[in-house]
Amino acid sequence: MVLLYLLEKEFKQFFRDPGLPKMAIAFPVLMMLVFPFAVSMEIRNINLVVVDSNRSVASSDLIKTCTSSGYFNLIDICDDPAWAMQQMDKNRADAILTIESDFDRCLERGEELPVGIKVNTINGTKGSIGASYLTSCVRRYYAEKSPNQQTSTAKSQLDVSAKYYFNPYLDYKQFMIPALIAIAITMLTGFFPALNIVSEKERGTIEQINVTPVNRGIFILCKLIPYWVVAFFVLSACLLIARLVFDYSCAGSLGLLYFFTACNILVTSGMGLLISNYSDNAQQSMFITWFFMMVFMLVSGIFTPIASMPGWAQAITYLNPMRYYADAMRGVYIKGCSLIDVWTDAVGLLAIGTTMVTWAILSYKKTT
Repeated sequence: MVLLYLLEKEFKQFFRDPGLPKMAIAFPVLMMLVFPFAVSMEIRNINLVVVDSNRSVASSDLIKTCTSSGYFNLIDICDDPAWAMQQMDKNRADAILTIESDFDRCLERGEELPVGIKVNTINGTKGSIGASYLTSCVRRYYAEKSPNQQTSTAKSQLDVSAKYYFNPYLDYKQFMIPALIAIAITMLTGFFPALNIVSEKERGTIEQINVTPVNRGIFILCKLIPYWVVAFFVLSACLLIARLVFDYSCAGSLGLLYFFTACNILVTSGMGLLISNYSDNAQQSMFITWFFMMVFMLVSGIFTPIASMPGWAQAITYLNPMRYYADAMRGVYIKGCSLIDVWTDAVGLLAIGTTMVTWAILSYKKTT
């Protein structure tokens, strides 16, 4: 009976807050409907300046091939390389395509094309992808316009056919959706509990609980359960939006997604309550939680692959619960993995979650 009364108190306290229920609804909606379009993995609208010293039909066709790809905005066609560099220095040009004067003759002979590519690498991602786009356009043009090159190398070329199993159309949104779900649930279930106990400290209501014979373990458990309900609601909303808006459905078991979400809530809610136990006010609790959440996200493999990190950074990620949750979400949602395939992620989450909750219970100082 004590557990039911405490749960009733926690749910009433949650819904009486004017901001928390609205945030629980608005945050996943914004994450799912805004971020996949705003945080685009495709680089478009690359400003291109062409230095055309050939001024022939062949060079004009090459320029058309590049601009018709849809990735480039043709700023100008000029004869002066120095002027083109000035445009790049002023950030008006992202890439420069240089076509030498003997371009058409080399094309007719099937020789290597005298073409130069320069990119602005202040934004390294945009520069490298822009260079790759331009190189691909030049190669495609060369393959179409130089029959001598095709016949001479046809026998030595290998026919390579790529097949993509889990994302056949290479749609970045499909890869991003599980990561956004992981971020939304982790942020909400981390920040809400962090504000729970410390807010009761500020209002003075925590003293009323301290003088009751309520066990510390039951008290912390009642603090955790409402956020499991919130997280399951957020997960259901995100999956529904992904199905209705993007036509993406989970390739694996939905029950497995909810299982890993419950394991992740054990970690984030336990950590939030732990921070709340050691914090004196809400501002302090928010800053500490934000620090840990930022570290968790940056070294979780959501934004950059863990395999590309240095060895010491990869070792640190084993202490990061978000690494296990993001990996399990992508594995189950995109690849259709079973529990046998991602059991290590479950063990990691349960181990860290048990440690966090136990620490939160022991660190709660109940005075009677």
